[in-house]
Amino acid sequence: MAKLWFRFQRYFRRKPVRFFAFLALYLTAGSLVFLHSGFVGQPAVSQNQANPAVGAPVEGAELTFLGDLNLDRGFRDTGEASSIARRYGPWFKGKDGNERAKLGDYGGAWSRALKGRVIREKEEERDGSAVFRGCFRRPDNLSLALPVTAAMPNMSVDKCVDLCTEKEYPLAALAGTACHCGFPTTRFPLHEREDEQLCAQKCSAEEFESCGTPSYFIVYQTQVQDNRCMDRRFLPAKSKQLIALASFPGAGNTWARHLIELATGFYTGSYYFDGSLYNKGFKGERDHWRSGRTICIKTHESGQKEIEAFDAAILLIRNPYKALMAEFNRKYGGHIGFAAHAHWKGKEWPEFVRNYAPWWATHTLDWLKFGRKVLVVHFEDLKRDLFVQLGRMVGLLGVAVREDRLLCVESQKDGNFKRSGLRKLEYDPYTADMQRTISAYIKTVDAALRGRNLTGVPDDYYPR
Repeated sequence: MAKLWFRFQRYFRRKPVRFFAFLALYLTAGSLVFLHSGFVGQPAVSQNQANPAVGAPVEGAELTFLGDLNLDRGFRDTGEASSIARRYGPWFKGKDGNERAKLGDYGGAWSRALKGRVIREKEEERDGSAVFRGCFRRPDNLSLALPVTAAMPNMSVDKCVDLCTEKEYPLAALAGTACHCGFPTTRFPLHEREDEQLCAQKCSAEEFESCGTPSYFIVYQTQVQDNRCMDRRFLPAKSKQLIALASFPGAGNTWARHLIELATGFYTGSYYFDGSLYNKGFKGERDHWRSGRTICIKTHESGQKEIEAFDAAILLIRNPYKALMAEFNRKYGGHIGFAAHAHWKGKEWPEFVRNYAPWWATHTLDWLKFGRKVLVVHFEDLKRDLFVQLGRMVGLLGVAVREDRLLCVESQKDGNFKRSGLRKLEYDPYTADMQRTISAYIKTVDAALRGRNLTGVPDDYYPR
């Protein structure tokens, strides 16, 4: 066998043209086989669908079954059900307000129509092109709140969203047969949602969508960026204060920096240097943290000396169970990646929890003890009530920010470093011993916060 292989190599080494000709023939043959299998498989599916009574298993039946499985898995894993609710509004809500996750909840023709629309949208790559914001009362001064208006007798969500996208507005508001476009402003801040049933009037051109009424608007956010808050620069004069944006790793520091830069228009700095963050637009990452040119400085440090180097601090705290997993993913998968299954199952995860869980507690305790002026912000509160919490953060930074700019930040809040949903493991990585240890740390931090007349940790930190 070895001699045969040697002769084969020598044959092609002497005549390279023969080798490339052989390779081309091989690839061509493979392509023909692939195309042939595709043409053969298609009639088999049609035949099986036309004659479901056939008892013998055929290739077409197997393909049909696999197709159904893939469709179901798509809804479960990629979140298409939630995107459907975003696209269609209240008509995809049950009586209890929950999104219906399966198209099978609807009967017969409706189910088939919706399933066909979902497939069609996916093919056109329009799925998720607009985000459903909710049902809102008509603003008092409509022409100022939403400056562009167009009558649409054959109204649909796509038509209104397309118009506002073309006009370069981030909001599309459907009001029966009228489409309005604009920005989030103090006249239309999108903070007071109404019952979605008040907007549940079917679109004239699409019976499975809601188009709102003249009094209650269905609002979608288009893919147009709200450029009112996109400008950023260094401070015009050197700051006299060093303000820390302090957090345990994995607590959302990068996201908070993104929000602060949008809200203030000034770059944030860092105690470290991360080239990937710099390349993504965090230009203050390259400056020395004492330069005084940035509005605040990211840090994960927790020693007394390091803390006392700052004049004030925003202390960002996150649920340790979520923070530990987020930092583990960053450590082994990068800023927007995920740790491999082998890391979770191997020795890395237990060792990581053993070393990092105590740090989660001591980090907060040290900043509360040694920090000169500390504003505590819980990550969960920032997600739930961004407008109010971001306003508190900006207030500590001493920058006057227009309310319209904060509203702009709300609509551009995700940034470039958001993971595409926290990838759920098939099991809970925290053992019973880990949970007991972490729960004790949570109680310690909660007591320390309350001892300083601050709000304790959110209720969802425990029980786990």
